[in-house]
Amino acid sequence: MLRVWAEDGHVLCEVRDGGRMTDPLAGRRPAGRDQRGGRGLLMVHLIADLVRVHTGDDGTTIRCWFPC
Repeated sequence: MLRVWAEDGHVLCEVRDGGRMTDPLAGRRPAGRDQRGGRGLLMVHLIADLVRVHTGDDGTTIRCWFPC
């Protein structure tokens, strides 16, 4: 599920799915040169003011704050 809205001078984007992230540093270090994929969350961390990731038994939610 994707939600997008404006709040306090930011555009917020929230993505939810049933998957579970097991790497606490996902998106905080570059993917290997030979690795396919794995760069989307890194790009989000580079351009967003704040990224929050919550993962648990019911899935994962990532919420990002982008400046307007």
